[in-house]
Amino acid sequence: MEARETRIDRHGPRALAPRPVVSLLRYSPAFLAFIVVVADAGRWADPDLWGHLVFGRLILTHGHLPARDIYSYGAAGLPWHDHEWLAEVVLALLWSSFGVLGLKLMKLACTAATITLLAMGAAESGAPIRLQLLTLATGALALAPMMQFRPQLFDFVALSALLLLLARDSYRRAGRLWLAIPIFALWANLHGGFFVGLAVLAVYTALAAAEDLAVGNGLKRAMLLSGVTAGCVLATLLNPDGIGNWFTVLHTLRNPITRAVVSEWQPLLFKIAEEWHKSPRTAVNFALVIVPFAALALCFAIKPRGGDLALVVIAAMMGAAAYLAVRNMALAVIATITPLCRHATLALEATRFGHPPPSAPRRRAHEVLVGAIALVMALSTGLFSRTLPDGYPQPQGAVRFMQAHGLHGNVLGDFGWGEYLIFHLAPQSKVFVDSRYDMVYPQKVIADYLDFFLVRQRAAAVLEAYPHDFVLLRTASPGYRFMMAQPGWRMVYRDETAALFARAGSPAAQLKGIPVAGQAGPDRFP
Repeated sequence: MEARETRIDRHGPRALAPRPVVSLLRYSPAFLAFIVVVADAGRWADPDLWGHLVFGRLILTHGHLPARDIYSYGAAGLPWHDHEWLAEVVLALLWSSFGVLGLKLMKLACTAATITLLAMGAAESGAPIRLQLLTLATGALALAPMMQFRPQLFDFVALSALLLLLARDSYRRAGRLWLAIPIFALWANLHGGFFVGLAVLAVYTALAAAEDLAVGNGLKRAMLLSGVTAGCVLATLLNPDGIGNWFTVLHTLRNPITRAVVSEWQPLLFKIAEEWHKSPRTAVNFALVIVPFAALALCFAIKPRGGDLALVVIAAMMGAAAYLAVRNMALAVIATITPLCRHATLALEATRFGHPPPSAPRRRAHEVLVGAIALVMALSTGLFSRTLPDGYPQPQGAVRFMQAHGLHGNVLGDFGWGEYLIFHLAPQSKVFVDSRYDMVYPQKVIADYLDFFLVRQRAAAVLEAYPHDFVLLRTASPGYRFMMAQPGWRMVYRDETAALFARAGSPAAQLKGIPVAGQAGPDRFP
């Protein structure tokens, strides 16, 4: 076995991570590359991607975002606070320069950074290579559905980097914790997920202080951690909105309408049950997130003392967040990897698995073979193809119809289509609502949209209360049947995905040959 360093505290000896730390990055870069490819294998265009490209391109053109919204008539002239502006600039720059390939390579780079940082954190736990490999591979499978073309990719990288610093501090008291400050300065401009990082750092600081006091180690480490935490808080103010960035994120977290509008804010178990009837494979992917967390709970119950109580509590906190909203699943997996390696090692220390022979260097032939498999897998999953499947069917046929006939105006459309419409129809046309609900729209507009979309009692009132020129809805939605019964509106286009309605008496409603029966087109980006 590798020699272990032992620190004597007042409550007795505590085994620390073995030295030297052996990570999968050092032991087998090819296996690490294979795990990266597994995590990167799922690729589809999120409906928000269209908007990210538009807004990023707008910043690149003008050097800044407009202070007030220019794309919606539902929120016309209201302040626009964009907490993910820098991520949108990165997406737009890569899209403009390299097209879909640029987006895919950016996603691959973020995935590789996340997995590499997790591998380094797993090594800090002192786990044997085989256990690190198993844990990281399981984590990669769980992460794959969530590694998409969104600003959240940068959350995953930043959180993995932060947890690596905390793991080094927890297991070896050697973390260079000051590096967290520039991480947060960048994070606060990439996505509002920096709030999660601040919560992680605050919990770690509080528990580390409590542990040190309990064993009589004083407050020196707690003071250092408190100073780093304060520096990170101040660093998050280095963004175009300053403290306003905080209020935007808090508005999202407190918004009572969020769970009703955005499916990824649904509870995990509810989402698994819902997806099981539509796509069992997706339901299994969601359920896989539970595996590492359940394994950590079991191993911690067997061997609770691993010198990392704060990391275990953080993993539990992220697991609870994932239970409440599926958008937090990736964060739960990331937070679980390192403490799982630690406590699985302790739980298995009486077995052969817990006493592996010294890790021998991988043979070059094995590395070449695994690397070749990783490359073939990356190619077979479409890494270098020039298109992406749409994760949410878009109204391609209806938009082509509007463009072909020069139809412009205010469009009351499906919430998930808002940024697709902005990409293709702005600035000549505006949308009623889109996915920037937490950055632009007041709650009244979202509530009115829900009343209409769900055909509640106020649906007709909402239809008359705003200056809609067109209504664009899914043909399978309750709103489609509602619109068919409205005498003041006429359907002008329909396909298997979407139906377009115009006000009766408008030029669009006088076109010859309407309603047109069209083709939706392939569900792919661009």
